[in-house]
Amino acid sequence: MSVKNILIVVLLVVFNGLVLVKIFVLDYTPSTILPETGYRVKLEMEATGHGSEINIRAMLPPNTQHQDIFDEQVVSDNFNYGQINAGLNRIGHWYNNAINGPQKITYTFNVISKKVNFMLPKKLSIPVSTDPNLNRYLEKTDLIQVRNKDILRQLSALGIDRNSDMIVAIRKIYKYISEDIKTTGFSGKTDAITTLRLREASCNGKSRLFVAMLRTLGIPSRLVGGLILNSGSKTVTHQWLEVLIGDQWVTMDPTNRHFAVTPKNYLITYYGDEPFFKRTSNVNFKYIFNIERENFTRNADVEGLAAHPLNIMNAWSLFNKAGLSMSLLRVILLIPLGALVTIIFRNVIGLQTFGTFLPALIASSFRETNLLWGVVAFSSIIVVGSLLRWVIDKLKITHTPKLTILLVFVVLSILVISATGVLIDNMYLAKATLFPLALMSITIERFALLTQESGAKEAFRIYTNTIITVIFCYLVINAEVLQTFVMAFPETLLLVIAGGLYFGNWVGIRVTELVRFRKLIFNEEKTA
Repeated sequence: MSVKNILIVVLLVVFNGLVLVKIFVLDYTPSTILPETGYRVKLEMEATGHGSEINIRAMLPPNTQHQDIFDEQVVSDNFNYGQINAGLNRIGHWYNNAINGPQKITYTFNVISKKVNFMLPKKLSIPVSTDPNLNRYLEKTDLIQVRNKDILRQLSALGIDRNSDMIVAIRKIYKYISEDIKTTGFSGKTDAITTLRLREASCNGKSRLFVAMLRTLGIPSRLVGGLILNSGSKTVTHQWLEVLIGDQWVTMDPTNRHFAVTPKNYLITYYGDEPFFKRTSNVNFKYIFNIERENFTRNADVEGLAAHPLNIMNAWSLFNKAGLSMSLLRVILLIPLGALVTIIFRNVIGLQTFGTFLPALIASSFRETNLLWGVVAFSSIIVVGSLLRWVIDKLKITHTPKLTILLVFVVLSILVISATGVLIDNMYLAKATLFPLALMSITIERFALLTQESGAKEAFRIYTNTIITVIFCYLVINAEVLQTFVMAFPETLLLVIAGGLYFGNWVGIRVTELVRFRKLIFNEEKTA
């Protein structure tokens, strides 16, 4: 056996030994130290003042059994800020007696939430009387017309009244509103009766009708408002309801059809029929929510594992103190796996690329821009930069100044792309600043040289190969399963070394060669 093969076997044995000892001897599993997936939410508000008083109030998310809110930050240089507790709600209050010109406010927080499935009894009678403290959840309002004749008529048509089983009644009302009431994009407030008569409404109208029908039957219920957490930017909020069944408030969302389930990506910001914002009238006001998925350390688990001899989080926390986020650390650890993908594509598949490890590094920079917009921005800079390089050649200058000029172009291009992303509310493009500047300059140089020496067709062929390799590197580097495993077992990088040794001197036939010489190869097999 060759020295190379012996070294590969040793690396595999060491890797397996470390993993098995951690799992079976020290009860060390990934679930005990891996970060939790949550969201980073930034509410950006802007108000334009004309020297008069401005008051802005916004609902702030509470901590519940469904969600944990932490690391709240408020930036509002020219506004005074305070918090108001109003029953179950928290309200942020920004105010100033004399504001001139546009003023910005940001409220940022992290949230880790979980899906809640409610267990309902098979049968339950509607209570004849309720606790006086719950009376507010049975009251009628201007928008929730309890015991209205149209509401009573519809309940009768559904075959339910106060003598019906509570669970049966709730299911029938849910089915009616979710299926028979059309969901539309109405803006403003739609009351329960209007929703019933039009048979269409947005989430707030459908939820108010649901609450009105429940309260008419004597079942306590309340509206809930918040956000649906998906990465990106939005100005749309959402409303659903909760119904008191036994001793638990159970989530119902007839708009998105969630029965007795609080989805993981639902963020509760307030309870009751409240507006998300209250502000001084006749003031130019706008807002936007920017939402990003993020990974957060499990603080409770880390504390429990503090004495563990192989608690990797003890090591990772040192990087966290240095300002290196857990999310970025996970990507950094996966870059060697991306490099291994590049080796396989070059040596085994036979795709020639720009640079040996450039695809892995470019793929890692796409983690914020996402794959599609990353490829668009990268391709634009390479193509335009190559044209610029052709112009620079006319100046007859040496190699180093030429690369410097290209570097300046790359910097300016990335800033322009990022600014454009901000202007068009595309936060993916806005994060193009993470591209590796020097490597992109070198790539432009190589692309331009190849175009001159071998023609544009060959240059674009290798460019296409590079993009294909980047895509697969991106899929590997951003795979949460792999990130999870490498974070828990960093000795996985020993496998990368073993893979590099194995594929580094690949002597087998390459896939591209198999395709290129397929007629010759398969004809020989038939002859044999």
